[in-house]
Amino acid sequence: MTQRPPDLLYAVDERPPWPKLVLLGLQFSLLLVVPLVLLVIVLKAAQTPTDDAHSYLSFGLLALALGTIFQAYNGRWFGSGYLAPPVFSAIYIGPALLAAQAGGMPAVAAMTIFAGLVEMTLARLLPYLRLLFQPLIGGLIVLVVGIELGLIGLDHLTDVRDGNVPDYGLHLAVAALCLATAIGLSVWGRGVFRLMCSLFALIVGVIAALAVGLIAGPEINQLSAAAWFALPDFGVLAYDFDPALLPSFLVAAVAAAVRVTGVIASAQRINDAKWKRPEPKSLQRGMFADGMGAAAAGLLGVLGTSAAPSIVGLSMVTGATSRAIAYAAAIFLIVFALTPKVAAFMIGLPPEVFGALILFNGSLMIVSGFQILAPRGLTTRTGFVLSLSLLLGLLARTEPQVFATLPEALRLVTGSLLTVALTTAIVLSLVFRLGIRRRETEQWRGKDGEPVNFETMLRTRSHDWKVDDETIDRAEAALTDVIRHIQESGYLDQPISLDAAFDELELEIEIAYRGRPIHPARTVPMAHHVVHEESAAAGMSAAALAAEADRTSVTMAGDEVRIKLWFTA
Repeated sequence: MTQRPPDLLYAVDERPPWPKLVLLGLQFSLLLVVPLVLLVIVLKAAQTPTDDAHSYLSFGLLALALGTIFQAYNGRWFGSGYLAPPVFSAIYIGPALLAAQAGGMPAVAAMTIFAGLVEMTLARLLPYLRLLFQPLIGGLIVLVVGIELGLIGLDHLTDVRDGNVPDYGLHLAVAALCLATAIGLSVWGRGVFRLMCSLFALIVGVIAALAVGLIAGPEINQLSAAAWFALPDFGVLAYDFDPALLPSFLVAAVAAAVRVTGVIASAQRINDAKWKRPEPKSLQRGMFADGMGAAAAGLLGVLGTSAAPSIVGLSMVTGATSRAIAYAAAIFLIVFALTPKVAAFMIGLPPEVFGALILFNGSLMIVSGFQILAPRGLTTRTGFVLSLSLLLGLLARTEPQVFATLPEALRLVTGSLLTVALTTAIVLSLVFRLGIRRRETEQWRGKDGEPVNFETMLRTRSHDWKVDDETIDRAEAALTDVIRHIQESGYLDQPISLDAAFDELELEIEIAYRGRPIHPARTVPMAHHVVHEESAAAGMSAAALAAEADRTSVTMAGDEVRIKLWFTA
């Protein structure tokens, strides 16, 4: 059972009064609109006509509304049930630009549908993908996406005019002011001002651009001519599946899946005063909903969406985490989608303004990537994985011709910085897992016949193995309860040993003794007394066991019982 944090104004299952619900919904919807600049960049890369671009932006707002609803829904099969709406994600910007240049918006749409389906599949396989969801891989993804996003922002921020044009300095001044506003509010701002720094920077950038004439007659006339209400043109929707783009969008789907787990885990923590670790079912449903949102965006002809950490952070600061706010924000997004003036405003933004915003968000992602990368510090193995992945990824971006002579199958995964870096990281992680497992075995009783202090052994090894304190605390609690249970309940005839092993992803503890199993286990006779292990974990009676361990198993061969506990690090 979760416990409502006392500092929340409106918890996830509560509905604010209607006036406040409307204001909160408007506030969150405006924050979701800012990353729409990524869609503008993709539309320009695809050389989309202005009228069609208006429709695509409207479809983009509808995609945001659908994704918000999917994630807020607290159902059996999808939806985390939290206020964790998606935005147009930097994760998809690199692959979307490749698709836009190769096949226009039809290619972007088809490949985004594919990425969404991949993420939905990953959600169902989440319990079996520990390697993908370790901090090193997740942090590397965020770091690389931040680098790509920052480079894209720099391209738009600096390449606004020929440097010989007299007003070029004004363009750079507007970009610098917009960027300084975002950075200043993120560093020195407080509360809502800090979390909505991108929105305030956008406002400052637009005012500055108007003041120096960067937003002039054509853009103002276009905004004035746009209607207040109109349906988008469904005739612009088309789909063009390009197999050559599969690796880039596959990697983007993996990156989105990794990122959404962190977002949903944060939402769980904010809404539960007793939170200790992520609840897996909610993570799975949240990831599935995130994939549904990306697939819906593809069906609506635009690039992918993914859950935004900044929105969850805003809900924590405001104390309003009610899922009703998500539905209110979705209604506002639908209204914006049916208001062509919103699309006209986004298209009319000068590149120095949205370039500065993209550079700012890329910088934040780079910082987040470093924070996620190695919570227990870098080892020699993880250091090589990180450095080689980054260097090869940067080589793919700066010197793409180096990979041109590779076999076609390998060229499919060398098309971008992200695909090269992630593929390299996964391969090296698998290679470096050879010999990584460390093990320690202790007898229940020492040479003097006195019981061995297993908790002291665990604490000592946790320092050597760099196991985090939270994992060791859980392991100690479960180990103490299980040993007490089998001793006091008469299951134990003769103690044998305790074995602990750690492979940087999972801590495994095995308790061996002669006697009766906690839960009756069937044994299968084998020739030559070969031990045959068969799980009998279902319905274990040790109360703390299921609460503390991530996985459990009881096996029996003859009168020898082995209890295994696994704790995800």
